[in-house]
Amino acid sequence: MRSTTNFGRNIRFTPRHRYKPRTEDEVLRLLDEHRDGTVRVVGARHSWNPGIETPDALVDLRHFRHVRVHEGRTRVTVGAGCRIGALLKHLTGRGLTLPSIGLIDRQTVAGAVATGTHGSGRHSMSHYVQSMRLACYGANGDARVLTVDSGSMLRAARCSVGALGVVLDVTLACVPQYYVRERCAWRPGLDAVLEKERDAPLQQFYLVPHAWRYLAHQRSVAEENRRRGGAALYRAYWLITIDVRLHVLLKFSASLLRSRRLVHLVFRRILPLFIFPRWRVTDRSDRQLRMRHDLFRHLEMEVFVPRGQLASAVDFVREILKAADDRGHELSPETRSQIDSLDAAAGFEALRGSYVHHYPICVRRVQPDDTLISMASCDGLPARDWYAISLITLTRPYARFERVAAFLADAMSPLFGARLHWGKWFPPDGVEVEDRYPGLSEFRRVCEACDPHGVFRNAFVRDGLFGSEGSGSALKDR
Repeated sequence: MRSTTNFGRNIRFTPRHRYKPRTEDEVLRLLDEHRDGTVRVVGARHSWNPGIETPDALVDLRHFRHVRVHEGRTRVTVGAGCRIGALLKHLTGRGLTLPSIGLIDRQTVAGAVATGTHGSGRHSMSHYVQSMRLACYGANGDARVLTVDSGSMLRAARCSVGALGVVLDVTLACVPQYYVRERCAWRPGLDAVLEKERDAPLQQFYLVPHAWRYLAHQRSVAEENRRRGGAALYRAYWLITIDVRLHVLLKFSASLLRSRRLVHLVFRRILPLFIFPRWRVTDRSDRQLRMRHDLFRHLEMEVFVPRGQLASAVDFVREILKAADDRGHELSPETRSQIDSLDAAAGFEALRGSYVHHYPICVRRVQPDDTLISMASCDGLPARDWYAISLITLTRPYARFERVAAFLADAMSPLFGARLHWGKWFPPDGVEVEDRYPGLSEFRRVCEACDPHGVFRNAFVRDGLFGSEGSGSALKDR
């Protein structure tokens, strides 16, 4: 039997049945056939955890690609299997776009929504879902099509990790096309980066390893929809120099040569030569807000922390990566105290000198989502911004990165109230989920109404969201 693997090739499994339905009736029939099994949906497979795994039925919705802009031009209904890039192209031809755009556009719309995919400076895509049609089960166990457009049901469906059913189509808010003004700038510290948010609310920034400097993509909505500053040249330069050549150099240094010294040289001496702070450009939002790091296979973990914990969380990540790179690095008193408070000293010492981080640490601000369990959900909490801290490795095997990433995930959850991105890597032993999402009990109630027998709950979903109701749960079963 043919196996299925994901983009990062760290997940591989073999389902007994594969389906590529073309109609809703076909979807309902396969749900009826597998009401005693496990059904999961596969999109672009641009994820790094076992969310798509199933021993039974795997459903590919690539034929559900329809797009319809509603009268009034403020909403668009799109088939679950449509890629984000195709949707953006359709909207652009009509002078429209999405309110929030992530770094890449390869994901399917349903997959991006189900995992809380986000850009920078606005809510996640999930927040902008106005209604959804999904195939699920009724109380009697028969398959049905359900339209979700209000209340807790909608807030659960906006980010469901596939636990409510098979999404057929999604209705999202859309907005008039806008242009983004951008410049890259080195900043002396985190405070200086955050001060720029008022003038550059769409900015994302990077903590550059080994130089330990901040590089900010300062971005704001332009006053007029017009390309400026050699935008076409800028896009070509960024694609060729950063998205391709820099990645090749990092792959060569870290993965092929495994040279700690060369990795240090890239970030301390070479990268600054290719950043031009005076180059200000304006271009269409869907061009300016996207990047192409998906050209190279990689593994990614992304940790969300509330704004009030950002500075401490970034300091902690920096200290752990420094120690992983340099066995002799002395931790700051604050970091040492944090590790001791977790009784994690032995685990930390095992990481010393074991891994050279070789990718900029990307940080993006996400406004609070009106959802139950997206990473930026504030259900049951005071409204506040969240910051996503992304860690990527290009080296294979992934084991060294995974050990460091698992330590960071396990430590940052209790220390900073961190949440892991539902579509990215989770450590094998899991992290705390129960206490991180006050809306989890309501989410479970909605799931029970749509899937009373747990057909859509694979091991990842079952153990993470339903494993020990009321006593704290972690994603354990792999």
